[in-house]
Amino acid sequence: MTVPGVAQQSVFDRMKRAAMLDVNLYEEVEADRSATGQAAAGVAMVAVAQAIGSAGEGATGIIGGLIAAFLGWLVWSGVT
Repeated sequence: MTVPGVAQQSVFDRMKRAAMLDVNLYEEVEADRSATGQAAAGVAMVAVAQAIGSAGEGATGIIGGLIAAFLGWLVWSGVT
C-alpha cells in the first residue's frame, strides 16, 4: 500500500533518517503499512551484526543473537 503524497524510499534512506531522528519519517512509516518489510530487513541486518558479535560464544551465541533481535523487535513493536 502506498501513501498518497509520500514517495517510496529505500530501506537505507529510511534507516538513515531514523538514525537522524527525523520526526517526519516516523509519521510516514506509521501511515505506510507496507513499511513492515523494510523494518524486518533492518532488524535482519542488526540481527546478523549481533550474531557476528556473538560468534565468540559459539553456535548458541549466534542463534541466540538472531532470535533475541527478532523477539526484541516483536516486543517493542507491540509496546509502541
